[in-house]
Amino acid sequence: MTNNKIRKSSRSRFTVFTAVLLAFLIVYVISLFIPLLWALMTSFKAQTDFRLNIIGLPKEWVWNYSFVFDRFKVDVTTPEGRKIVGMGMMFLYSFAYALGCSFFNTLTPCITSYLCARFPFRFSKAVYTAVIVTMILPIVGSLPAEIRMARFFGLYDQIWGLWVMKANFLGMYFLVFYGMFRQMPMAYTEAAKIDGAGNLSILLIIVLPLVKNTFFTVMLINFIGFWNDYQIPLIYLPSYPTIAYGMYYMAYTTENTLSTVPMRMTGAMLMLLPILVLFLAFHKRLLGNLTVGGIKG
Repeated sequence: MTNNKIRKSSRSRFTVFTAVLLAFLIVYVISLFIPLLWALMTSFKAQTDFRLNIIGLPKEWVWNYSFVFDRFKVDVTTPEGRKIVGMGMMFLYSFAYALGCSFFNTLTPCITSYLCARFPFRFSKAVYTAVIVTMILPIVGSLPAEIRMARFFGLYDQIWGLWVMKANFLGMYFLVFYGMFRQMPMAYTEAAKIDGAGNLSILLIIVLPLVKNTFFTVMLINFIGFWNDYQIPLIYLPSYPTIAYGMYYMAYTTENTLSTVPMRMTGAMLMLLPILVLFLAFHKRLLGNLTVGGIKG
């Protein structure tokens, strides 16, 4: 009897507004996939085929990926002189930059929010207030000062230097972890304290495994953001061009063989491929439950 009431109430919630919202979301999703499919089809076209057939399927499927991967290079100036960076090294720099920055940019707010949530001292409240204030008040014109400080501390033009610069606790993800740690039952850590575990052991052995799914989800979001970022590497890593900077450079290249639309779409697909593989490999784990198991007596 109760199940029938629940089914009837759930059916009654499907109103005209819900139907309109569902239709809008479907159209929105289709609008996102159409440019992606068009770029994928264009990457398999020759330039002459693209001029005569912009929207349709390729008349002759051309494998442009190996050509772009081998031919596309970026000329950069380093303290040791000029060097030519190929697409393989761009991918390597991108992985090092995005993986390190996303890890430290996730780990720092996670640990800081845990300390503020579990140890509610005055300084913890000051840290929480600083996060809120920096999110409300925009910081404008700080780039020249940041570059000067990076040069002074030896962080400029170093991939590990950007790892250090991105290891900050400011931003929305501090609030995400803070809310989780505030709602986490104290019983998870009281048993460990009785057994003599210290605060560091509790953090590493008990707390972090409980929030691992959220941690990896936030890290994946940060990884995608850093992977697609070309401005920060362009400013702070002039000697280590990433693949995002390479695509920015490719959009303005004047080389005839690489300045065509099919070649640029091929480069974009190559840049998208690691992100797609990463999501397909970890989407089940990232979308899993927050806590696994429970308190065992």
